[in-house]
Amino acid sequence: MTRDEGWKLLTEFTQSDSLRKHALAVEAAMRHYATQVNADVETWGVVGLIHDFDYERWPNPPEHTAKGPHPARTQRRRGDC
Repeated sequence: MTRDEGWKLLTEFTQSDSLRKHALAVEAAMRHYATQVNADVETWGVVGLIHDFDYERWPNPPEHTAKGPHPARTQRRRGDC
């Protein structure tokens, strides 16, 4: 998943400005940590960006982690990730 695709997914599911800012902050942190462990900065950044994309629709466990679509899984099956 590209960052643009992640942003599109996030903005489709997340209307709250504060949650979008949270996603951007986590993305920035994840990018930093990726450099510290010599990991793929883009992948880690996108993961940080979309980590809570479904929170507004399903804020409570277990739905929060289970009901949102899993676009990364779909792309991984296609070989995009």
